[in-house]
Amino acid sequence: MVGGQAEARRRLEEALGPKWTWAEGHPLASLQGKAIAGLRLAVFLGPASAVGSRYFQLWLLDGDGRPSAQAVALGLFNAGRFPAYNWVELVRYLPRARFDGREVRLGERGREERLFRLLSSLVPPGGSLMVEYDSPEHALTARILSRGYPPPCTPLGYALLAAGCLSFRDWYIPEGGREGPRKLQGFKPLDDETARQRARALAEAIREALSRPARGGRAEETRTAARLGRRALALLGRRFP
Repeated sequence: MVGGQAEARRRLEEALGPKWTWAEGHPLASLQGKAIAGLRLAVFLGPASAVGSRYFQLWLLDGDGRPSAQAVALGLFNAGRFPAYNWVELVRYLPRARFDGREVRLGERGREERLFRLLSSLVPPGGSLMVEYDSPEHALTARILSRGYPPPCTPLGYALLAAGCLSFRDWYIPEGGREGPRKLQGFKPLDDETARQRARALAEAIREALSRPARGGRAEETRTAARLGRRALALLGRRFP
């Protein structure tokens, strides 16, 4: 894998150009080469944003060290003195990767949960993770949220819960009849007592939502919300018995 990773690095550096560099000497470098169910991460750092956050790209390498056809995520990383100043945002996230025509879905074999847990490891208690759900790949998350289900009943919300987030903000901003950017923000609790309180409130909200009779919508939305809601309750029960 080491030789394959070196070749993948060379190929990606040539493709991305000088604005993107292999992550070294930065907190994101801790994700370099991390395993995700038969795949490995490759992380590139980009320029700073207008507010000082650092852009990054996440690529996946297959078992032979070959990179995915495109980055699975474009993100921003921010670190600061106070807990809330520490966050990771995926401004573009593709829940799949292609390798020479073969498609690998991150929603299978626990890959998505593993990826979000790795990202969460960069954020201290009191920080947050954000992920867009405005792109077509996340239409199911958007539809379930529009039906009033709590975020953990959606694919992206469940991934945030698995990563340690226990409260959520849905950034759905209608402006003048036009949709603004949509993203989910998950907050990591600052301490154990806050975690227990948030877990209880979240479990109650999920139970209430699952007890309501389905009102319209597509069958896929209802089935997915129920399945992920039950998984979320089980996860909360294990973490906070």
